[in-house]
Amino acid sequence: MLLDMTIANFKSVKSPQTISFEAIKDNRFSESKVVEVNAKLRLIKTAAIVGPNGAGKSTFVRALEVLKGVVLAPEGTENPLLMLAGTSFAYSETKGQPATIIIRVLLDRGDELKDAEIAQYTLVADREKIHEESLYYILGRSKKLMFERKLEEAPLLGEVGELTYKYRWGKMYRGEKKRLVHKVDEKHTYLAASRNKGSETTGPLYTWIEQSLHLLPMGVSNVSEKYLIQQLSEHPQWVTQLINFLWSVDITDIRDIRIKDDRLIFVHTNVTQHYASFFSLESLSLRRLCLMGVAFFESFIKPRTLVIDDFGMLLHPYVLAHIVEIFESCNTGYGSQMLAVDCNPSLLRPGLLRRDGVYFAEKDSESATVYFSLANFKYSRSKDRTQSQYMNGSFGALPILSEFCFVDEDKDKEV
Repeated sequence: MLLDMTIANFKSVKSPQTISFEAIKDNRFSESKVVEVNAKLRLIKTAAIVGPNGAGKSTFVRALEVLKGVVLAPEGTENPLLMLAGTSFAYSETKGQPATIIIRVLLDRGDELKDAEIAQYTLVADREKIHEESLYYILGRSKKLMFERKLEEAPLLGEVGELTYKYRWGKMYRGEKKRLVHKVDEKHTYLAASRNKGSETTGPLYTWIEQSLHLLPMGVSNVSEKYLIQQLSEHPQWVTQLINFLWSVDITDIRDIRIKDDRLIFVHTNVTQHYASFFSLESLSLRRLCLMGVAFFESFIKPRTLVIDDFGMLLHPYVLAHIVEIFESCNTGYGSQMLAVDCNPSLLRPGLLRRDGVYFAEKDSESATVYFSLANFKYSRSKDRTQSQYMNGSFGALPILSEFCFVDEDKDKEV
């Protein structure tokens, strides 16, 4: 499970900004919406980033995409860091400074005999080289170094200095060390290289990034159809589940979903007639709902951290709120999570999400994105008017609107 993520100098974010899934202690907030790891650590099932268009809500999603892409890049990839092109903060006083991405992940929930195991991974890089990379394990109150490498400039005789790194390993690190150093260049992560050499230390975090971190596509491309075909082929019983999921949001004319020649086919039926339609010809909202539904099903049987950008895109506000409720109620056994990113205030409906799971995004005076929690504002459970308060400007993070009038310059010239 994802505890939190911090980014700096990345796209619209300048100074370090953090989104956290860690629940605060407040008896006014619903306990059914958290996963209790131990007496001191409780994690939120569903978090959201809300704010106006262009405020930088999606920056965290892009940072997770970059992190996953860089770490999981195939060994033959010449420069996976090219994903960082154009991501440094545009208005920085010093151009070209590296971006910073830090994640903390719960790898093992522990038990009565051992503490929970948390991995903290840091990547500081630009599109040409990694400046810093480190992995720590947090066990109870103890923070243990696994590995760290930092860039050093070693000048040669009258020439441009070559890139070298200073490495440190902790006593608990398990895996090949010094021989591996010379095989990892400045464009690839030590995390991936050591895992590929069978490191017991880096393997669990790499596996979490590979398998548990699920960045959901928009639902409008062939990538989405391939994902649906894969999942429905592995779990044919989910066809009925998906039809029932669609019925729950008032899409009631679909009677069957079939796979033929690597195409997904929907069978629509009314009282007297029926017709078949390819997935690619269905409405964008239906395709998106199918993608969300199957991703939900997967998270109900396996630990997943779902990250969904433009969560409410093409969805009615009532449907948006209802599928959040479905995720919350069915997500009971595997510690899955969801981060919903959207500008729709329906996510602020009283009781839908915990207040410590809602973050607002807005631009400051430097045009840099800042995030702040809804839990920072006063709250009365008996008089919860969060949605209307937001629309009235109580929390900020609203668009500033002004008049616009189109001017036909060609017509003015004729006059």
